[in-house]
Amino acid sequence: MSHTVSDEELRKAYEVAAKVVALHGETYLPIFERLEREYEARMQSKKALERAKAIAQSIELSS
Repeated sequence: MSHTVSDEELRKAYEVAAKVVALHGETYLPIFERLEREYEARMQSKKALERAKAIAQSIELSS
């Protein structure tokens, strides 16, 4: 069984990890850092996808 983590779930996990680090210290920092990288990478991919779609649409309109 495969489950894709939604953007909202990833963001929430990132926030929870931040609280865990704040409350319990740097032992949990690697988890926070991993979630931060995953979240930022996903957001960058979404932005790139939107840019690509905009370029493709502008090409279609001008052709």
